[in-house]
Amino acid sequence: MQNSQNTILSDYQEKLAETFEHINYLIDNDKIDNVKIALLALHYADLADFLDNTNHKLYDLVLPIIADDIEPETLVWLSDSNKQAAIEAFGINKTVKLINQLDIEDCIEVIDTLDEDLKDQIIKNLNPDKRKQIIEGFKYPENTVGRIVEKHFIAFQEDWSVEQAIEHIRKSKITHDFHAGIVVNSKYQPVGNILLCTLVKSLPSEPLINLMNSEFKIAETSTKLDEIAFIFKQYALTIVPVVNKKGKLVGSVSIDNMIYIIEEQTESEFLHLGGINTSDIFDNLYATVKHRFPWLFINLITACATSLVINQFSDAIEKLIALATIMPIVASMGGNAGTQAMTVTVRALANREIKQIYITKVILKEIFVCLLNGFALAIIGSLIIYIPFSDLNLSLVFTAAIIINFTAAGLLGSSIPIILDHFDIDPATSSGVVLTALTDALGFFSFLGLAFFFLI
Repeated sequence: MQNSQNTILSDYQEKLAETFEHINYLIDNDKIDNVKIALLALHYADLADFLDNTNHKLYDLVLPIIADDIEPETLVWLSDSNKQAAIEAFGINKTVKLINQLDIEDCIEVIDTLDEDLKDQIIKNLNPDKRKQIIEGFKYPENTVGRIVEKHFIAFQEDWSVEQAIEHIRKSKITHDFHAGIVVNSKYQPVGNILLCTLVKSLPSEPLINLMNSEFKIAETSTKLDEIAFIFKQYALTIVPVVNKKGKLVGSVSIDNMIYIIEEQTESEFLHLGGINTSDIFDNLYATVKHRFPWLFINLITACATSLVINQFSDAIEKLIALATIMPIVASMGGNAGTQAMTVTVRALANREIKQIYITKVILKEIFVCLLNGFALAIIGSLIIYIPFSDLNLSLVFTAAIIINFTAAGLLGSSIPIILDHFDIDPATSSGVVLTALTDALGFFSFLGLAFFFLI
């Protein structure tokens, strides 16, 4: 009989919300024993969601009562802004006990979010092997493979048979799920990998060297995460061996961990397009303001620069009031066209789809796409503008300004991210502000400039 608790129904989210509401009711009514039962019945990811949406003041009440039984993975799934508060509520001893049970990559992820004092206290109290591996992990730069390398992996000698490999798995102390093993030579250098399904289907006497995939990919500890993410997606990999500078196997990155990393990178790119560095929905008021202020300030400066362009044509606007009602249309449409080109380009750069030899082709395509769209929309817009103003020259000036601004939007929207990426500046974070400033200024300048020469 199927367990209804394991079935994902269409109202799963509603049921989970009801569970959270029930737990809050138990907390409000001081039914602590029932609170403990309800919290521990949650999956660790759902428990982390509940804690993320709970006031930090309740951490001191609910976390100590579940500290002895909580799954250590709960710490990993908590949002970064809440890990510190949760660990302070658990206390050093309970936290150390939980972190000692985590994989190295998860330990580093949790500890890296803490302030220096708390970080030092926790590392100092970990078991010696775990402490050594964590300190080693922190030596690698952020966003490199060395930070997330998995130490729990299966390695087979290249001269083994299938029977020897399976026996090695049986004797292994690894308790984690894995999909493939890494084949190494006598120097412990990876020479291939082999899927578990291949081992199961093969004859016991079959040599591994005949079954392994020798066209595999290898990453160094210094490899950037976006590079290895691209490799996983490009070649549909299950596992990638990680080696040190001497080529010796030191760990691996599996598809399970990579899915999580790719999801994080996708979320990061999405947030950066909005000028936000982190997902700050769970941050406190000060932290949220601090994260969002810099790009809003830059936007203020660029908006002031755009206003100076408009001010240069104040006399023309006074003589023909219709210009004031139409000019925002030109800037807005050009900005939208540029944003489309920018979004496509940023995504292509993130996925490593734009190669050096194709840059000119990509830029020219976006220019022509914007030009054709601009031409069509300019004709439609000019007809709409002619109806209330009955001024053919004004419609023609609008048409010309739209075509100019759309063409520039295609050029800027595609080239700005590429230029920023070339100088190792995150195009997702920086492109939007630069593009908006330029398309707005150019839109106003082209329209008002044409109007000044041909209408005034």
